[in-house]
Amino acid sequence: MQVKDIMSAPVYVITPGEPISRARNLMLRHRISRLLVVLHDEPVGMLTESDIGRRLDQAEPQWRRRPIDQIPVQLVMTKSLISIYPNASVWQASELLLENDIGSLAVRDGVGGDLQGIITKRDMIEYFSHVTADIRASEIMSDFVATVHKHHSLSHILQMMWEEEVGRVVVLEYGGKPVGMITNSNLTFACTSSTPRKGGRVRELPVIAEDIMSTPLVTTAEDELATDAACAMVDARIASIIVVDKENDVVGILNQDSMLQAINNMGEES
Repeated sequence: MQVKDIMSAPVYVITPGEPISRARNLMLRHRISRLLVVLHDEPVGMLTESDIGRRLDQAEPQWRRRPIDQIPVQLVMTKSLISIYPNASVWQASELLLENDIGSLAVRDGVGGDLQGIITKRDMIEYFSHVTADIRASEIMSDFVATVHKHHSLSHILQMMWEEEVGRVVVLEYGGKPVGMITNSNLTFACTSSTPRKGGRVRELPVIAEDIMSTPLVTTAEDELATDAACAMVDARIASIIVVDKENDVVGILNQDSMLQAINNMGEES
């Protein structure tokens, strides 16, 4: 299978000078997680949900004081843009994505050639969902899962994600059973103002995990096929799926990188 067979096209674009607020609205409207940044019809970077969430959560005063509609895309976007040929193999694409720890590649006809589309991790997972492979979820899952309680504060969640260097946390209820998930997308699209309301009689309650988590939580059994888990991820338009045992306790997580590595291993074995 070649990159051109599974790439995303057309590509949604934005210019460097447009505000983050418009980028966020475009992502919501089209249910996408990234925008190609172009200047004079030339790709100059990529803007993702993670870029927005990471930069807006920074503690520097200049970010806190600027409304989202006054922050230009160029201050937040990822400027390095890696390309791949349309005729490259899916295995080569998975290798590039993993080696560079990125979520997408620009598909171009040679150096400086015309842009054909982009290939994303989501495209790769959709491809993997159609592969015939006897790979169980437990074989490729990560057994480390960052968790928070449903009543934990937003600041606690952000601190947890920062310390553990993760892009998602599983939300647990009393008894330790999973009830939801919080990702960079939840944080990006649930932006709240930290400015207190005028007047002393109104007090806003702090945001807690259950206020912003995605629910119901999509899970897969540890002995299920990884390709079936990929199907569930594609259907639910999610980037990871929690692996549970027979008691519905969390035992691991399958994310896009887990499946990219499986694709990579399959390519090396062929």
